[in-house]
Amino acid sequence: MERLSDSELLKVCVARMGSRLEPAEERTLDHWWARERGHRSAFASALLALPESAWGAAILQHPAASHPWYGRLAHEVDVREYAAFLLENAAYPSFLPLVRRTLELPLADTARAAIVRNIEDEQVPVPHADLMRRLFLAVKAKAGPDVSLASYPSLVERCLVLYHGYYREPWTLIGSLYATEAIAHYRLEHMGKGLERLGFEAADMEFIRVHLACDDDHASDWGDNVIAASVRRDPRVRVPIAEGIAACLETSARYFDDLCLRATRPDFAAEVRS
Repeated sequence: MERLSDSELLKVCVARMGSRLEPAEERTLDHWWARERGHRSAFASALLALPESAWGAAILQHPAASHPWYGRLAHEVDVREYAAFLLENAAYPSFLPLVRRTLELPLADTARAAIVRNIEDEQVPVPHADLMRRLFLAVKAKAGPDVSLASYPSLVERCLVLYHGYYREPWTLIGSLYATEAIAHYRLEHMGKGLERLGFEAADMEFIRVHLACDDDHASDWGDNVIAASVRRDPRVRVPIAEGIAACLETSARYFDDLCLRATRPDFAAEVRS
């Protein structure tokens, strides 16, 4: 049996969410993770040379944390380019199933309580998935039917990091979720500025408003109470957590680089289409 391409593997991961991969699919995802190791190893090694208490500051120094792409979203892109960015990320996994997966790990009580708080916050004032859906629909409606979508290898890789954690190694998923929360404020702030500039209503942007109010607390909760408590309980989990952080940030930065190139080079999508 031929090994799936990365794009095919992503489609399988999306379709199997909530269940398990077949053994051959698991092996393919493991092979992809091993192949990705070279991209993430330098930053993972840098994190492992630091105490966990310094990881948050290191994450905020990574190029993905304040990438120029979000400046473009805030100040430059038109509504169709904004819509393309959102809609192309349809395979990016939903947050709650990922977080719930980490509860299957042997966690310290402190870590488990922090994750449960995060899950509960995702339902206030209404399920945040509903708010995200409202935002997607509003952007799609304003952009019209002729939005051109592409699937870049860098976007596939960014998504596969999270699916690998979900299906194969939840300790790396904890690292990826922590990194996602740690860089969320800059990302959401600039996304909100772009939506305001493009004339969206406050109701359409409620997802942004709600997350700006809670994501800083979520990041500190993951760092102080999930990661620190987990490493104290079992120092061996330090390595997969650091690798999850690094993989999340490195793949995100490469994808954002591609988005910036697409914005300045109309032929770019055709060159790298996955």
